[in-house]
Amino acid sequence: MILYIPEPFEFPLEDKKPTESFSLKLRSGGELVVENCGQNQVRVIQVRSTDPMDYINSKFQPGNIIDLVADFE
Repeated sequence: MILYIPEPFEFPLEDKKPTESFSLKLRSGGELVVENCGQNQVRVIQVRSTDPMDYINSKFQPGNIIDLVADFE
């Protein structure tokens, strides 16, 4: 049996800094996995959606920083 893992066993696990990530719901039904990076700002880690337009949207690309602003409609 072959076990495929994203990181080799040789890397020490103690050096990893745990990141606290959470998901934000998109209007299209998908979600963004983000991490907190300041007051009212989050950094996109991953896009999870079945809508292709969510992946094309440049605001939702991994690494981008999004300002969280309340939008009351």
